[in-house]
Amino acid sequence: MTPTGLVRVTVATPSRRIDLELPTNSPLAELLPNLLQEGEHVADQGVLTGGWEVRRTDGSVLQPADTLAAHRVAEGEILRLAPTTTGFPRPVREKSPSGWGPRHTQWAGLAVGTGAILLCLLAVVWSGPPWRGRAYWALGLAALALAVAVVLTRRLRDTGAGTGYAAAALACAFTGGGLLFAGDGPLSALGAQHLLSAGAAVVLVALTGLAAWAGRMALLVAATVGGLLTMLGAGLCATGALSAPGAAAVVAGAGLAFSPWLEPCSDRLARLGIPVPPPGFRRPLSAGYATVVRADGLLTGMTVAIGVVTVPCQVVLARGGDLAGLVLAAVVTAGFVLRARRHRGVAQRAALLIAAGAGAVCLVADPVLAHRSGPLFAAGPVLVALAALAALAGQLLSMRHPRPRLGGRADLLDVIVVVAVVPAVCAAIGLYAASPTFP
Repeated sequence: MTPTGLVRVTVATPSRRIDLELPTNSPLAELLPNLLQEGEHVADQGVLTGGWEVRRTDGSVLQPADTLAAHRVAEGEILRLAPTTTGFPRPVREKSPSGWGPRHTQWAGLAVGTGAILLCLLAVVWSGPPWRGRAYWALGLAALALAVAVVLTRRLRDTGAGTGYAAAALACAFTGGGLLFAGDGPLSALGAQHLLSAGAAVVLVALTGLAAWAGRMALLVAATVGGLLTMLGAGLCATGALSAPGAAAVVAGAGLAFSPWLEPCSDRLARLGIPVPPPGFRRPLSAGYATVVRADGLLTGMTVAIGVVTVPCQVVLARGGDLAGLVLAAVVTAGFVLRARRHRGVAQRAALLIAAGAGAVCLVADPVLAHRSGPLFAAGPVLVALAALAALAGQLLSMRHPRPRLGGRADLLDVIVVVAVVPAVCAAIGLYAASPTFP
């Protein structure tokens, strides 16, 4: 592939050979009419032969919906424009009983490369104090992995491999930032101030990756938002403004409260074209598609970040043992279940449902963690009955069409839960107890 986005190929038609420079990022279906125009009466002959298709020299067909870059068409390769009825002999290849291909080799190299970085990071942590030098090692690994991610994504156009190395860079940055001010103490002595520096390091690496285009946008946006939320909770706890359960309540409540604004925010950041453009405004289809993909990446990243950060917050709320914290965990769990139905992406729904599931597990496990046998004895039959009812309701509702009234009630309940999270957070941080008007 050439850096300009064009590739020089030779197209062999039944009557002549044509040397062309074709764009690598356009679907083959858009290029096929131009190829037919270059031939001599080729388009008319396709009516009698059932159409044309582009094949390699080994007879494999290039799918019209894919681009030349997706087909990995090399510079100077010879392509054949042949009728669809032409019978090509099956390519003779060495049989591989394991089914190993070039893509498997690429993913194996990615696994070995990222695994080596993570093993080096494990050795850094395992070596013990003093931590300042170990933190520099981890931050250096983060810079190296981020540089590899930039090269893979920008130069080699391999976004998947670049995303893998970007994830390794974020892990190294989190570790290095957490150990930077750890001194000579053990790992068990790490606190909120170290979590604050770890979140700052993750945000710095993620923003650098976004600016340099190192991997998929969703991962880097998720790391940025997650790092900012981590810094918010750790900062509140490190400065002594709130306790650990109080800081967790603020972060979890903020995630649920701002979740309805994630989609409009992602649309505006991606410049999706809201409001509707004026009449006569023309925009290339490729530019519109890129804008939609960018908006979806922003929405996925922010949603995943909120879901991931909320999980440890719910654990802290459940371990706190406070009734207000448990009520807030229940509100956040119900809110994420209702918010998940608003999203269409699999990753977006999965992140919210996983956060809701973690909250439900924390609410159920609270009697076990607090060693209270009475509530556990009462919760057992209730949970078994709830599981049976949920399974039965799922089977029955799947056989019926959803009623519009049910969706409207769910929307109303969603609004109520999002509004209710504000007083729940105030109760969890002890704001009502500190106010003289609330005895």
